[in-house]
Amino acid sequence: LGASRREEAAQVAKGGYVVLDSAKPEVVMVATGSEVSTLVEGASLLAAEGIAVRVVNVPSEGLFRDQPRSYQESVLPVGVVRYGLTSGLPVNLMGLVGEKGMIHGLDHFGYSAPYTVLDEKFGYNGKTVAEEVKKLLGK
Repeated sequence: LGASRREEAAQVAKGGYVVLDSAKPEVVMVATGSEVSTLVEGASLLAAEGIAVRVVNVPSEGLFRDQPRSYQESVLPVGVVRYGLTSGLPVNLMGLVGEKGMIHGLDHFGYSAPYTVLDEKFGYNGKTVAEEVKKLLGK
């Protein structure tokens, strides 16, 4: 195990951590697992347009909430708008995103198709993420 792998494991144990960062993020994008790669894809599109973002993974909100407030705020800074992406119910991210942010989630289930087809149909792609974040920021 390299040091970076060890550090990542330590961050996972804290329940949440920064995956991708920029100096002064205009938006913090939050997911709880598999959707993180889609956020990273959206982040690269936004960065190409000069929009600074932070991507955060919170695989365990419970463990994350057990951390000192200073750690929580170092990951999810106060006063920076948040965008959440979940393949589940939007309410699952409400505690992390808050009232002023936006959550892309599903409130309907039971569709049968390859996940790539469903991801495209329901907007789980970097392009949709980038468009929604720009709308959220009024850009």
